[in-house]
Order: sequence, then structure tokens, then C-alpha cells
Amino acid sequence: MVKEAYIEIDLDIARDQYDLMVAVLSEIEFYAFEETPASLKAYVMERDYDAVALQETIATYFPDQIVATNMQLIPAKDWNAEWEANFHSVRVGDFCEVHPPHRAADPGVSYHVMVAPKMAFGTGHHATTWLMLDACSRLDFQGKTVLDMGSGTGVLGILTRQLGAAAVTLIDVDPWSEENCRENAGLNGIEGLEIILGDATAIPAVCYDIVLANINRNVLMADRDSYITSLKAGGTIAISGFYDFDEAKLAAHFTAAGLIPVERRDKDNWVMLAFEKPISPGLDS
Repeated sequence: MVKEAYIEIDLDIARDQYDLMVAVLSEIEFYAFEETPASLKAYVMERDYDAVALQETIATYFPDQIVATNMQLIPAKDWNAEWEANFHSVRVGDFCEVHPPHRAADPGVSYHVMVAPKMAFGTGHHATTWLMLDACSRLDFQGKTVLDMGSGTGVLGILTRQLGAAAVTLIDVDPWSEENCRENAGLNGIEGLEIILGDATAIPAVCYDIVLANINRNVLMADRDSYITSLKAGGTIAISGFYDFDEAKLAAHFTAAGLIPVERRDKDNWVMLAFEKPISPGLDS
């Protein structure tokens, strides 16, 4: 697979504003981030970089600050080599652990997912991935069909298969994610994953018992109807990838479509919301 060059943006902002910056840049195609003591580094594919949108976004969300930015073009590279030295295991209580191949699994955890990431997002370190992993601990996947939108490294799809899901479809728009999902499935000895490169238009014409969508506010808003159409009546959808200041908007948007709120969790100002699709003549699949 031909890899694409990336743009690296070095942002000089206070550490307590890193999460907000990650949230807003995620809305304009940035999806890999590296926190350092001196600055926040943000990465975007060269073809997706929009300098004007970057400056307008910073001005909108940080109006009282001068945020110094340094930009450089970097060649395509394997994120696994970049992150291996600093990628530590992530635990969600005693439920599950996400760990790299070079670190031993913790025997005190029920489920283990081995991940060799090609990018920063989706390893379990980000609060939204942690929230989705945590949500999985309270869902019944035994014999169920699952759709994972914005699959990233494939960690959620792999975990749901370990939890007994009968079939799992993973969809992501990024070619590196598609490749990385396949590699990580192999690392964990997981079969039965349908891995698709694409967006909501690529969702197969079937209905799923559970839909997991960890993406961002704009995509969740735009693709809501596709997710609901793909969800069986009585099924559950869990969404994350948005900051707490967008929670009310997302909650209203999904309940307006007839879904019933069933759970809400937050971590580091990021939020996970879960809904059920009622069994009714209007929404039955």
C-alpha cells in the first residue's frame, strides 16, 4: 500500500488546553496527536490539510490567545515504529487491557487486546476509546452482530469478538486504519472480522444488534440516520468522539430520531452516550 505524506503542526499552547485543541482539530481532519512537555503536535494527511480552516478554527475556539504554529511536511512513516517506545498498556479496570506486542499482558485482567498502532488514535490511550472499551463491559455481545464505525486500530472490533460477537464489521475512511485492523486482528488470532475502507455509505445492507461509533461530532451528526437504519429494533448504539460542550446537541439529535437514552459516561471532558432503538411500528427493522 502506498502511504501518504503528512503535515505536522506544532502548537504552542498550555497543557491544560491540549484536550480542547485535540477536540476542535479532530473536526478538520486531524486525527493523530502527540503530547510533549513543550507543545502539542497534530498530524493530518497532506491531502486533507487546509491552512485557512486551521487558522479559523483556532481563532474561533481560542479567541483570546495567540497560538504559535509551526508546520512541516513529513514523509509517510509507520506509526508503530514511532510510538513503540512510548506506547504503554491501558487498563479498563479488571475488564480489559490494551497492550503493545513488546509488553506482557497483565494476568489480572479478563480480556487482552494486542495493538501495534500505525497512528495515535484508537490505542486506548485517548479518553473516547477508553470510554468505548468501558461501555463494552456492560453490553452483551454473545452471538450478536456488531458494526464498528471509525474503527481505527480495530481494538473495539477485536474486543467484541473476544466477548462472543458472532460477526463484526469494521469501517474506517483511512487506508492505514484498514491495514492496521487486519494486522491487529492477526496479532490477536481473531477471525470473522469484515474490514471495510469507506464511510457510512459503505455500511452493508444488513441490520446489526450493536453499533459502536467513535468518530467526531460532525460525522455523528451527519451519519445518524445511516447508523439508525443499520441498527435492529431493540438494539443498542454507543457513540463517542465528542467533547462535553457538544453533548446536549448530540443527545438531542439522536433522541429526536426516536432513540432512547440508556447510558452516559465521561472521562477527561469527553463523553460516551448509549441509546436503544425501540421496538415499535415506526422504528422496527
